[in-house]
Amino acid sequence: MEPAEDDLHAEFCRELATLRLLSGPRRAALEQAVRRLREGADFDEVLRSLDVTVTGPLLARHAPTPVGAPGPPVEGVYLCPAGRCGRVEQRRAGQGPPECLVHERVLSFVADA
Repeated sequence: MEPAEDDLHAEFCRELATLRLLSGPRRAALEQAVRRLREGADFDEVLRSLDVTVTGPLLARHAPTPVGAPGPPVEGVYLCPAGRCGRVEQRRAGQGPPECLVHERVLSFVADA
């Protein structure tokens, strides 16, 4: 997987809740795409199969505005629980662990070495 594609895959995972909200009548197609990813389909192929009205916010690097000010970073990082994308998240004090909505699991924690 190329770095740019890997970044987009990670962003898809990170923004899936927002994409679901914005998908409107194309929600079923988005959920079918998520199922295909869960089953191991190629991310680039799945992304191309989606209507631009679903992927537009992702491709435009749309991100929701954070609500409230998070606390300081917690030691360690969280990675894709299935090892399918390059998503890396750092949790902040007062926040729960980040979740992968594609695989419906909490991201895997890796302690700082």
